Amino acid sequence: MKLLFGIRLPCCGVLASPDAMLRIAREAEALGYDSVWVNDYIIWNKTLDREHLSCGSREAVETAGDDYPPLFYESITNLAFLAGATERIRLGIAVLVLPYRNAVVTAKQLACIDVLSGGRLELGIGQGSAKSTLNEDFEVLGIARGEKIRRTRETFEAMRAIWTEDAPAFDGELIKFPPATIYPKPSQKPHPRVWIAGSTDKSLEMVADYAGGWITSSIPPDRLPASIADMHERLRRRGRQPSELTVATEIEVSVAETRDKARQQAARTLLTLYEHYSGVPAHADLAKANPDFLAQAWSTSLVGTPEDINAEVRRYVEAGCGAFELKFIYHDIDHLSTQMREFAQGVMAQVR
Repeated sequence: MKLLFGIRLPCCGVLASPDAMLRIAREAEALGYDSVWVNDYIIWNKTLDREHLSCGSREAVETAGDDYPPLFYESITNLAFLAGATERIRLGIAVLVLPYRNAVVTAKQLACIDVLSGGRLELGIGQGSAKSTLNEDFEVLGIARGEKIRRTRETFEAMRAIWTEDAPAFDGELIKFPPATIYPKPSQKPHPRVWIAGSTDKSLEMVADYAGGWITSSIPPDRLPASIADMHERLRRRGRQPSELTVATEIEVSVAETRDKARQQAARTLLTLYEHYSGVPAHADLAKANPDFLAQAWSTSLVGTPEDINAEVRRYVEAGCGAFELKFIYHDIDHLSTQMREFAQGVMAQVR
């Protein structure tokens, strides 16, 4: 099976813009990357710009100051924009938060994107954060956070019915609609590949029930085989084969001509992300950083020279990883472009 590499686009934060997304998507296509990815929020603010750092870097946020709008370009709209501007590269969402999406409308939007793109949609789905500090969408949209697991399952099952049945209907606990005629159906049959992210037991159960791809994160390669073995057992209990599931890792990347330079350009962002997700204070000043935090950061990211990263990618592949969603750490769009080229030439070309 071909090893897959995708790139997170600058779809949010201080460096986000339509021109930036278009430029990077086209460059990724030209360099031979397999896919480009966006993530999904409705409500986005400057605190998330400073702490979540999905795109860009801590340094980019500080350079921007405070006089800017906190931009987040909506995920489904982004893919429609990119579908008409690219030809071959696959278009992914990692991940679309289903609980606050209308199942019927969303199913039709995604089917249309798959058709209009010539069957290039990669659909990541998720349940959303358990913490309101990480995501305000539930409260603003009036969706009970406690219903998110049930809503995720019902929304996906309803969308699957819409994609695969001539007269779909659904009678769930939370989602109901009568028989209806809803076309077009997706180009990919029975529907686009579904990716699910997460490590909680409820998320893993959804992976085993629905997914063709599992997006892992923050799992070092020496621990990945045990996680994959657990997932394979979940699949077998459902009568599914492990070969039906591609394991991916969503991972931060910093590539430079020396290891020290790569670490310097990544460290403050990685420490900020560690504090954001763990709630444990971590100095964003490299000189003051806890060595244990840094060791954790280096073990769960791709940071170094192309040779360093080449070796680490091989460790992930040997552990069972078949795809990478690369979240480059970059201070401006030219910096992202440079790293993409270095990764394509120094890593992708060597490991495929």
